[in-house]
Amino acid sequence: MAVHASNKHTTALITNLKDVTRLKDIHGRITSKGPGRKHDVEVLHKSAIVLLVACWEAFVEDMMEATLGWMIAHAKDYKSFPSLVLDRIASTHQGAKAWLLAGDGWKQVLRDNLKEVLARTTATLNTPRSEQVDALFEKTLGLKSLSKAWQWKGRSADQSRKSLNDLITLRGSIAHRVSGARHVRLKDVSDARDLVCRVAVKSHNAVCLHAYRSFGRTPWPLIKYGQTK
Repeated sequence: MAVHASNKHTTALITNLKDVTRLKDIHGRITSKGPGRKHDVEVLHKSAIVLLVACWEAFVEDMMEATLGWMIAHAKDYKSFPSLVLDRIASTHQGAKAWLLAGDGWKQVLRDNLKEVLARTTATLNTPRSEQVDALFEKTLGLKSLSKAWQWKGRSADQSRKSLNDLITLRGSIAHRVSGARHVRLKDVSDARDLVCRVAVKSHNAVCLHAYRSFGRTPWPLIKYGQTK
């Protein structure tokens, strides 16, 4: 697998997804052959859905923090950052004078902004729908509409947004109304895993290209679907 060693957010996603694979392996060992829904193992399917959304949550936060850290480390000064982020911070730090901080003070201001955004959206990130993810990356990195990158052959960005939001809705119904949640099949788990992997790859590449526009280089190599499977 050719994921770059410093790309810790994707490496962590791959590791976390192994738990989903283990649940599928258990399913294979304990189910009988033949057609039909396997009632006794549906709890494994539901558990896998919960884990998959948790994997996505962790990936989003890890990637956001890693990218901001890289940008700070490679910026000559605060002017390297998108105006969207600078304007947001300036509005809460005595206007434009916030950027006249001595020495490397601007670096801490950017990190504080990330902490503030995460603190205000902790509940939101626990339901990481496309709208919330877009807002988080815009407020912290100045990257508008990250989810526009969630398209590939046979799938539009709008379709991917809907699929991700539906997956998170399903996770919520499982977590809060276990007996009332709709039936979850093994195919639902496979489809959801594929979606998370593809959206993660597209998000990683979009973030890398966003950094390239400001710094002339990418934090990590671009990756292809299959490297996170």
